[in-house]
Amino acid sequence: MDGQNQPESSPITSSTYRPQSLKTAVAYLSRKNLRHNATLLKNCCSPSVKFCAMVKADAYGHDAHTVVTVLNDGPADSFAVASLEEAADISPFVAGKDILITPPLYADIPPELIRLAQARSFHGTICSLNALDYVKQFLDPEASPLNLHLKIDTGMGRLGCDETEARRIIGALKQSPLFNLAGVFTHFATADEPDLTFAYQQLHNFQNFLTRSGLERNPSVIKHAANTAATLRIRAAHFDMVRCGIGLYGYTNFQPSAVPPTSYRQIPNSRAPSINSQSLVPNPQPSTCNYDLRPVLKVQAPVVQVKTLKKGCSCGYGRTFIAQRDCVIGIVTFGYADGLFCRLSNLACMRYGAYNLPIIGRVSMDMTALDLTHLPDPVEGMMVTVIDDDPDSPCSAFNLAQLADTHPYEILTALGSRIKRTLE
Repeated sequence: MDGQNQPESSPITSSTYRPQSLKTAVAYLSRKNLRHNATLLKNCCSPSVKFCAMVKADAYGHDAHTVVTVLNDGPADSFAVASLEEAADISPFVAGKDILITPPLYADIPPELIRLAQARSFHGTICSLNALDYVKQFLDPEASPLNLHLKIDTGMGRLGCDETEARRIIGALKQSPLFNLAGVFTHFATADEPDLTFAYQQLHNFQNFLTRSGLERNPSVIKHAANTAATLRIRAAHFDMVRCGIGLYGYTNFQPSAVPPTSYRQIPNSRAPSINSQSLVPNPQPSTCNYDLRPVLKVQAPVVQVKTLKKGCSCGYGRTFIAQRDCVIGIVTFGYADGLFCRLSNLACMRYGAYNLPIIGRVSMDMTALDLTHLPDPVEGMMVTVIDDDPDSPCSAFNLAQLADTHPYEILTALGSRIKRTLE
């Protein structure tokens, strides 16, 4: 038969073909917990303060399309991402709300992305006059001005400009009809640390800049500084808008027992950023918010083989696990390509009901072995919990982060694209 006369068939891919009989790793997302967290964080602020939901890095591994869809008709007043590409990706799911791109526009950014930002009314970030001059040459004078937020470095020492450069940028923006100064912001370096002294120093620096620049009295320019930690802990940092990320997904990176600094605590001059010469912190006004954040995500994966490992036999690459007795093991189709760190080998566990199932041997790219010896009647096809939505579980994102000497951000954003996200 002539192959050229055969009808063309569509290729089967892992993203299009998921029959009911094929079990795969699944991340279950709780709509209820997501909305609860957003509402809790928003209610930490006065009613006039806007709530910006951070959905960068695929909503911290949770699936940005899903998160935006849930929050778009609820607590979120706007959204923030980490690139123009991310903004373009979520824009079809955002109805009538602003999208802020927090990393700055820069010289040599592709012109088509600049024109895209202008055409879709994205809010960009600027922190250098050189970048502003570069962007200007690609804007359409007949279109609406490009909305920009000026980022001030008050002590983070990463992105942002000092006061001298900021004044030059403000002057250039006033002289050009191609731009609209829509906001001014900064970012805290230590808002999630036990000692908030430096965070209050940054807040003091930002307030001083707003006063000296005259932006404090400009209601058309949105002032914002607070991340999740500052939203929960530093009421004076709320300004016109808060930007919350990790808290949306049910986590903080600090212990609730941490306390703000004492009144007028002296900060060593060596730590004070150049934007401000003063080194006294004003009397803090800590937020009275509760910390009832609820994890949104629960990840499960199937056991595809159950077998007996004899005493003295090894399991996995490098023979890092040697059975000290006959044991029952299960092989789970979830590995470091899916986001389970190799450094959790022979250290962490997964769960099935109330049973903790220790990881044995080295975590592989696609598979991980578990000790099922004490689990009654283990069977192939059973779904075990890799990341639990119970904060007290040994395999919650927070507890896995502690075992891996990292933070929940890394655990969540490492989750791979092979994991199916399902909204509940």
